Amino acid sequence: MTQNLVPGQNCPVPTSPLTVHVRAGAAADFSAFRLFADGKTRRDEDFVFYGQKRNDDGTISLMHDACSGTFSIDPARLAPDVEKVALAVTSDFPTIARLSSLTLEVCQGADCLLRCVVETARHDEAALILGEFYRRNGQWKFRFVAQGFRGGLRPLAEFYGVDVADDAAAPSPAPSPVPPRPASSGPVQSGPDPSRPAASGPAPSRAVNLGKIVLTKSSPRIDLTKHNIAGGIYRVNLNWNRAFTSRPSGLAGLFSANRQIDLDLAAYVRLKNGEQTIVQALGERFGALDRPPFVQLMGDDRTGSQEDGEWLHINGDRLDELAEILVFAFIYAGVPNWNATDAVVRLDIPGQPRIETRLSDGNEPLPMCAIARILHEGGTLRIERLERYFRGHEDMDRSFGWGFTWRAGWK
Repeated sequence: MTQNLVPGQNCPVPTSPLTVHVRAGAAADFSAFRLFADGKTRRDEDFVFYGQKRNDDGTISLMHDACSGTFSIDPARLAPDVEKVALAVTSDFPTIARLSSLTLEVCQGADCLLRCVVETARHDEAALILGEFYRRNGQWKFRFVAQGFRGGLRPLAEFYGVDVADDAAAPSPAPSPVPPRPASSGPVQSGPDPSRPAASGPAPSRAVNLGKIVLTKSSPRIDLTKHNIAGGIYRVNLNWNRAFTSRPSGLAGLFSANRQIDLDLAAYVRLKNGEQTIVQALGERFGALDRPPFVQLMGDDRTGSQEDGEWLHINGDRLDELAEILVFAFIYAGVPNWNATDAVVRLDIPGQPRIETRLSDGNEPLPMCAIARILHEGGTLRIERLERYFRGHEDMDRSFGWGFTWRAGWK
């Protein structure tokens, strides 16, 4: 039987392998920290996050999508000097409140043992310490913490003793590096004393590279050289704030209920042999990975109910046949208001830091946005932030000179 916990409450857990499911209402990052007697990590392998999904002994691992993370934790195999495992979430939006919902479940096999629901509206911080497994008199327990932390993932990791590499150590967008992350002001509720010295023990073997590259107006481009480009599946994700709804303007709005905006992810694809096409849900042009255009839309979230948004996959093993992919999105239903959607686009390339950009300049009521362009020329993969807004497909086509003939479509 599932036990519901409130913040501050704890409960014993078995020492057999456990699974922790964390689900958010919008895009977020998930992390775990293996902690010792002083409440700190000792080396970078104690930190599990999107850039390091498994620790050195395999006792903690992470699988994640845009809005959900699943931790596998084996308490019985944790070293005897490990006192705690802390779990945290970092919002992709300015505050935890913008996630709109956040739940954590501790499971043993198919059985859900514990369920914790965070009141997100109360948290104006960028990160949250969700809970912690801790050892007490030989017994492992779980405590629901729900403690806010200002400043995002970097200051949270540093608070737990992780040696974080300077931003300059990570690949940087051209022509200038990623803007520095803000400094932390520490936890905003009671908790461990951040003034305590770092953990004793072996020095970190290297600084952890948080490895997220954010493309902005001032840093709109990154180039990956051929020897750094791996094959496999390149994944593009579009996600937006599930809490946002729209109401038609004028008299129609007086007699209609609020509705969630339906954003559609799509792409223009040009092959090196000159062929070009559009991949989108309209007209059911979903593409394919094993044949041209080697780009596929992975379904269509028509209602906005899918927490991890919409996905576009690119076959990296056929990169030599791809010349250009222009990723765009349009508001299929709802009043155009891009700023209010908090839309985030992520690109995950195997072996590379995550690349992301936010749609933040959509002040005009235009329903279509050319988000980013991926160019493959001369052994270099270039990712460019565009964020240009248009009245529709034909308007965007004329701007980029594609030359398609357009007609009304549906899905």
